[in-house]
Amino acid sequence: MTIRMNSAPIALAVLASGMAFALPAFAQDSAPMGADDTASAHNILYEQKLAISLTTPVTVGEMLHCSAVWDRWAYVVESAADPAFKKGLRAELSVKNAKSRQRHWERMARREVRSDDDEDYFDGSRDIAERRADKLYAEYASGTESGMTSMMGWLASCR
Repeated sequence: MTIRMNSAPIALAVLASGMAFALPAFAQDSAPMGADDTASAHNILYEQKLAISLTTPVTVGEMLHCSAVWDRWAYVVESAADPAFKKGLRAELSVKNAKSRQRHWERMARREVRSDDDEDYFDGSRDIAERRADKLYAEYASGTESGMTSMMGWLASCR
């Protein structure tokens, strides 16, 4: 991953201030928040993660991981029980954008593979990326704060 230099001063200021990214739990079966509040919490955390995201994918594996993460996020939003959650998300977190980002990172990974690269390398990288994204999704779906933080962090890094 490469460093985004324009984000460095913001990230350092946030880290120096000791700003916490704590948000309430959001699991559907136990959270007291409504769908609007849940969408708002996702939006806020995503925005915070954008502000401190210093990297962007550069390797085939990183690009495939981003593709898989956006694919999992599209599933999250598509399968949300409450339409207010979908409606309350910022445009970058919409199903339409998630599917677009998934395709973008897939194409970027394909372009990165050179003609002399072994196709097994690409397939192996994809398998690893899919497993990592599945693990991230499972943590997110468990309804923990750390799961939501990880998911929003990866989406921000993979924008």
